[in-house]
Amino acid sequence: MESRARRRVPRRVDGIETKNRIKLAAVELFSNSNFSSVSISQITKKAELSAGAFYQYYINKEELFREIVEEFFQQLEASIVGDTLSKSGVSFLEFCRNNAKLVKVVHLNEYFFEWIRNEFESILRKVSKRFGLTSVGHFYFWSPLRFVAAFSDLVEAEINNEEFVRFVMSGPVDGCVEDVPQKAFDFSPERHVIEIDERREQILANAETLFGTYGYDKTQVYDIVRACGMAVGTFYLYFKNKLEVLHELVRWISKGLRYNVKLAVEKCRDCPRLVQEIAGLYAFVKFFKMHFNMYKIVRESQSIDVAIAREYYGSIYHPYTVALSRAIEEGKLKPKVSELNRERLVSYLALMLMSYGHFIGERFLLSGVIDEQDNGELENFLEELFVYICKGLEDVHS
Repeated sequence: MESRARRRVPRRVDGIETKNRIKLAAVELFSNSNFSSVSISQITKKAELSAGAFYQYYINKEELFREIVEEFFQQLEASIVGDTLSKSGVSFLEFCRNNAKLVKVVHLNEYFFEWIRNEFESILRKVSKRFGLTSVGHFYFWSPLRFVAAFSDLVEAEINNEEFVRFVMSGPVDGCVEDVPQKAFDFSPERHVIEIDERREQILANAETLFGTYGYDKTQVYDIVRACGMAVGTFYLYFKNKLEVLHELVRWISKGLRYNVKLAVEKCRDCPRLVQEIAGLYAFVKFFKMHFNMYKIVRESQSIDVAIAREYYGSIYHPYTVALSRAIEEGKLKPKVSELNRERLVSYLALMLMSYGHFIGERFLLSGVIDEQDNGELENFLEELFVYICKGLEDVHS
């Protein structure tokens, strides 16, 4: 605490300007890489300042990072205004759009810092409490908004903030409220087998374990080849570098996830389309429970290389929009919001449903891998979420 007190508090214009240059440079870097990948020397170089100038204002990188994130949360909380839930949601999206780089800073680092996830959740829960949302109602409303704020640019989806909030509030489709049948939860994922060269599979399998256990940054090529019992030269016959291994792992994970979700949906082929979506969400959690290292790899990879995140989410989003459009054409989904054109409607619906997969992972996986006794909690949660997807919030929280 003494060393913190000795940090210089700028009062002159030039001092304030210097500190702001440090923060702006840090935001630029943290919005493109995770915390551990950014160094003080990179920050000072970006700000065109000396290391000595940095240490006049900050003890270390952690203090700077925390100040940036805490200021973001203070501004966010002050900016979510409105006498209705809809207006509060729109103000949230407007703030995120106007502070896109800061949103990226938070998004790229929330996987690594539980305090970031907790603070974000706390702010939004205060808003939900004001409007009387249940825990699942809170999840239903805020998950799509948080998701489009962080991910819509990766899939090049255009979002009209007021339009999107109305879509979420009203509920996406008509006439689907009924009990979710038990067979939607009668699913055990199949282990995904890589049908490739045995040596290549060995490298990927060991990299999965090491990346999931120790993290990407702390795992070196030498660690992977040692786990495989092979020479370093053999590794380079199959992969250029560690990043290429990460790319291939995320592709493998995406294929395995989509395969298992498809199996779960096919078991409910005679059910309404949104029941199939609930079955898919259940399969998502069960798949990543079986492959928890894979889940951690997917989350970490988003902060390492934006190309990986773009490919992963694009591989889900684009086929999803095609399938949803077909379901609407076949009368299996009846949209409530008639003023939206087909392309915009299926885009919103795909993003909305993808958001539930993303944040249900945080709820049931990041907070602790679910045990068998927790399956009942997951089923109850999805049953209540299903009702919200069918009915929306508009009739209660307008």
